[in-house]
Amino acid sequence: VDIDPFFDAVVQGVEEAILNALVANEDMTGRDGNFVPALPKEWLREKFGER
Repeated sequence: VDIDPFFDAVVQGVEEAILNALVANEDMTGRDGNFVPALPKEWLREKFGER
């Protein structure tokens, strides 16, 4: 089917975007002082491996 290579490229692009967002994260304080810590980069390396 002609769409398969396109679909595969989309999946890979979305995966890359998600991993980039996880790596680029920083601690954040939001509305009403709600604090969300960044994901530890070492933990991400262990879970997803280095690419």
